[in-house]
Amino acid sequence: MTPERFNECLKLLRWSQLDLAAALECDVFLVNAWANEIEPIPDDIALWLDKLARAHAKAGIPQNYKGVQLKMKIAKYAKH
Repeated sequence: MTPERFNECLKLLRWSQLDLAAALECDVFLVNAWANEIEPIPDDIALWLDKLARAHAKAGIPQNYKGVQLKMKIAKYAKH
């Protein structure tokens, strides 16, 4: 996996490098090194990220909620 694809996968997943480090329970500096071609991206990480990114891209995001806001309900027995 190239660093470009690595970063594209993170973008598709809406993950920051910190999010990935938290998920893997590893040092964020290691994830940053992968993203910047300082350290090679391990094959198992590359396969896992690619699989997740492809599934996420295929599933898409429901569009019905874009711009929807919660409408507050007034409690029936609210004290004034």
